[in-house]
Amino acid sequence: MTDGPDDSRGWESVPGADTLRGDRALPAVMTAPALHPAPHHPMAGAPGAAGSRPRRGLRKGAVIGIAAGAAALVLLVVAGGIGWSVGSDSHSAERPVQAFLQDVEDGRLSDALDAAGIDRDDDDVLLTDAAYAKADDKVTAHRITSVDQGDDHATVRALLTQAGRSVPATFELERTGTDWGVFPVWELQPPSLGSVEVVVQGPTASTVQVAGADATTDDLGAVALRAFPGSYEVATDGGEWFAADAATAAVPGFGTAGTPVVLTTTLTDAGQQAATKAVDAWVDGCVAAPTATPDGCSFYAYGENPANTYTNQKWTLDTRPSVSVGAWSSKGWLVETRAPGSATFSAEFTGPSGRGTATAGPIDVNASGWITGFGDGGATFVAAVANGRTDSGS
Repeated sequence: MTDGPDDSRGWESVPGADTLRGDRALPAVMTAPALHPAPHHPMAGAPGAAGSRPRRGLRKGAVIGIAAGAAALVLLVVAGGIGWSVGSDSHSAERPVQAFLQDVEDGRLSDALDAAGIDRDDDDVLLTDAAYAKADDKVTAHRITSVDQGDDHATVRALLTQAGRSVPATFELERTGTDWGVFPVWELQPPSLGSVEVVVQGPTASTVQVAGADATTDDLGAVALRAFPGSYEVATDGGEWFAADAATAAVPGFGTAGTPVVLTTTLTDAGQQAATKAVDAWVDGCVAAPTATPDGCSFYAYGENPANTYTNQKWTLDTRPSVSVGAWSSKGWLVETRAPGSATFSAEFTGPSGRGTATAGPIDVNASGWITGFGDGGATFVAAVANGRTDSGS
């Protein structure tokens, strides 16, 4: 029609409904419902035509997939961070120290020794579970105070709770490799142990008991035993001959030696009797010597005439010396002469003036010296003087 509105643009100018977005309104004729909508065939070059595919929104499944992927990535990052943190913590240099100290606190001494690579020999009688079980004042808790961790070496410091006090301890570790090529593997180096030091004022090679374990003193009467932190009961076994009061040796922490424990011995009644017998036997031996100068004795006779020949030389003990046996000194239990004994000497001679009998005395018999030890035959006595060089003779 020529007298109506200008429709020269035709229906083809109306955009397809699927290209509309936002709040753009459709023409009124497009908003009315149609009972039989005709197929839409856009002209070439018009919006929606072939060669220009209309934009479409993401499908619900795709959106869910992207969200799931993002969540998985976040979880992976979080899990990686947690894994790194856990791995770093489990491979910290303090972990071997913590395990070692826990074994010590729980009384698993053998496990602690193995973990720290501490070698033992036959003299380490205190480095056993049985001996450590008898110790008191042991480590009951610990706290790591610092960890200095380098590439190949680490130093871990701790405070140990022992006998109600805080005792510092330092441990060294070396890196031996890595786990998964990332986390360092640390090996605890053998820590320096403390020691129980005992000095027995008694014979050398004396037997001492420390926490029920036996040890033997050296030539100086001493013994040192490696030990873990704690306090240990110490005693000596002198058998029937001597004894000493028990004492306690304290080992504070690692790498420190406690104050040496001195066991002062005294002779038992049997020891006193054996000592007296040993002194008497020494005096009797000197008296029995068929010479004017008994070897190793405290008395002698002199003034013989070199022109004479002496025979039948003998000593006669007139009185036996009185002695007392006291405390241990540097060489043994000190024997002092309270009252000297006396002896006389006689001999027959022949010479230019004929035959006769020569006599000397009475001469003091001293019996000072030391009881140096005991054996199957009793006590051993060593005199303080020899051949009477500090005693008088006649």
